Amino acid sequence: MIPIVSLKGASSFAATMRTGKRFTHGNITAVIIFRMQANENKNEPVNVGVSIRKKTAKKATMRNRVKRLLRVSVREIFSEFEDLEYCSEGCIFERMIVFCNSAPKIPSLINLNDILPDVRNVLTAAFEYYKQRLNRYENNTHPTHQGI
Repeated sequence: MIPIVSLKGASSFAATMRTGKRFTHGNITAVIIFRMQANENKNEPVNVGVSIRKKTAKKATMRNRVKRLLRVSVREIFSEFEDLEYCSEGCIFERMIVFCNSAPKIPSLINLNDILPDVRNVLTAAFEYYKQRLNRYENNTHPTHQGI
């Protein structure tokens, strides 16, 4: 299992937001910093932060419920990706922040089945982006490599 560590501190969040790649699907947005290469050490932790703005959900109970659901969905999807061998050479994520962009007014109206598909699509898009980027560099078709 890929270890997940909480992303803490305002400076870590700010650095991730400033330098990370943004992926969005439905109500979920993820800002991800990729590793330069997959680790030989498969137990290298991934720093994951979750967030929902006060403007999105006024009540703290709602924000806390959404954050719990986001954490559970990230763990579940990482275990799915490990089973599908996306992470056979180690996890490609170094740091990520997962946001929820909308929420109902009553906490009981949202459950894991509402959030899980969007988080799965966001993380799948991130894996596909990383694979495309890796193939582009391996084939030297990246614009910076042309003409050298």
